[in-house]
Formats: sequence, structure tokens, C-alpha cells
Amino acid sequence: MRLRPKVSVVVLNWNGKKFLHNCFESIFNQTYKNYEVILVDNGSTDGSVEYVHNKFPIVKIVENKRNLGFAEGNNIGIRNASGNYIILLNNDIKLNKNFIRELVKVADSNKRIGMVAPKIVYFDTDNIDTIGLRLFKSGLAWDTKDPSKANAVIAPCAGAALYKRKMLDDIKINNEYFDKDFFIYCEDLDLGLRAQARKWKYSYAPKAIIHHLHSATMGKHKDRSVYLSHRNNVWVIIKNFPTKVLIKNFLWITLAQLATVLIYVRKGKTKIILKSKIDAIKGLKKILKKRKKIQYKRKITEYEFQALLDKDLFPRHQINTILKE
Repeated sequence: MRLRPKVSVVVLNWNGKKFLHNCFESIFNQTYKNYEVILVDNGSTDGSVEYVHNKFPIVKIVENKRNLGFAEGNNIGIRNASGNYIILLNNDIKLNKNFIRELVKVADSNKRIGMVAPKIVYFDTDNIDTIGLRLFKSGLAWDTKDPSKANAVIAPCAGAALYKRKMLDDIKINNEYFDKDFFIYCEDLDLGLRAQARKWKYSYAPKAIIHHLHSATMGKHKDRSVYLSHRNNVWVIIKNFPTKVLIKNFLWITLAQLATVLIYVRKGKTKIILKSKIDAIKGLKKILKKRKKIQYKRKITEYEFQALLDKDLFPRHQINTILKE
């Protein structure tokens, strides 16, 4: 009988002690048993490490002296993991008991599947938060809530996702899986695009269900969230879009960037949205070096990359929601 692949479950934490009981209780209640659990703590000051050490002594704890962000925190978790499959989890979650089993089942179904998304639902409801990310021809990306659109999704949300070790090692740049310069936001889309460029595939595991308390750490629409997400959006485009795809979609990309600025100016966030775009430009020297490596390693054609993009300019109902807030 073939031994099922060992799974490493990596939980990233920053001052999230209040979430950790539900999180680890649901992990240790899984029907799939061949796994290890790693807590990567990003310099918490709320007693998180001591709590996990005393309550869940089987957990391997990696302590960072300061908050290194989502991207580098998870890079450290992956480097400390021994599994063939890596499951990344936010701390503010609760898993259904077959969560790991269902993710592994889907990952095992095809050797070119490198990343698997669960069904992420809002805490204590059945309303879908996300099944992954769609990327539009304007360069904007959005969480997908409609399972009928799963074929259009290109990458899972890294707040809860399975990645194959073989894929991660294949796509890393400068010995990084996630780009640590992103800190948080869009790093999962960036990784997913690099994976797609190397002919790895996304898949969806609808029976792997996870409840998520959305934006528990950063909060919704805080200035830092706006700044990082919109700076990083520019970097994702510059790093990953092949030259012909950039040229083909240049008008739509430019209009989307201008529209984004106008939306947040209307919301009274002029300073922070302009800073995000200015700092994106300031960081281009480093980003262009990474782009060169990504494009050199790319296996798919410009036409195949274009086919990954949603034909719409932007996700209309999401934009309308933001305008109404």
C-alpha cells in the first residue's frame, strides 16, 4: 500500500493568541493523521508562544524576533517543514475534520497540480469567502466566491492553501517562495502566476472546508492594507506579465490604476493611495531584476499567459461594493 505523503501544516501568527485554541483544536481533530504542525510566530507580545507551548506541546514553534510579514513568515515556515505537501493557514480559522484529507486527495489526483484551494467560508456561516484568485486583463485581481468560476481561478488564497513542495522548489526566486518585499497582500497571486508560468496547475477541493474570520489581523480598509495591496498589485503586473501581454493590455492596466487612485481619493485616502503607487515605482529596480529571472524561467507562451486572464476589465460587483462603502 502506497504511503500517503507527509503534510506539514504551517500556522503563521502575530499577536493572535485569542484565535489559537480554535485553530489548533481543529487541526488536531483531523481524520488525516500523517502530518506535522509548525507555528511561525512573528514576534508576538501577547503570550501566544507560551500558550501554544503549554497547551499544544507537540507543535514545533519557530520564533521570529519581529514581525517579518506574511510572505517571509511563511517562507520561514516552509523552510522548517519536512512534508512533501505544505498547508499554510492563517491563525483565525477553524477546519472541518476532513479538511487535510480532502486537500491531499485533490493534490494526488494529478502530478501537475501544484496548489489546491479549499472552500473558505466566513466564520460560523456557509457563505463563501473565497475559493481563490482571478486575475483580470486590467491587472486587477479579486477573490472568487462563485464555485462555478473555479476554472477561471489561477491561484489559491495563501491564508488557507496546499502547495506541493516540488512546485515551491521549482518556482522560487532568490531562494524565496513568497516575495518578502511584498510583506503582505498579493504575494499569493505572485506565487500563483510564477507557478502557472512553469506549467503548474491550480485545483479546487470543495469538500475541504475552513471557517475564516476575515481580516482579523490587518483589519479592513486600514491605511496599511490599502498601501500594501495597491503597491504590490503594480509589482505583480511588472514581475509576471510577459512583454507582449503588457503591451496588449497596457491601456486597460493604465485605466485600472487611474480608476483605483480616483476611488480612494473619493474615500479620503489620497495620500496613502498616491504613496502606494509612488513607492511601487521607486521599487522597480529590484522588481525588474526579479522579472528577468521569472521571464527566463517561463515555460508557457505569451498567448497561454493571456489565456489565464479574465476577459473582463474588472470584477464589476466587487468594484460596486467598494464604491458604496
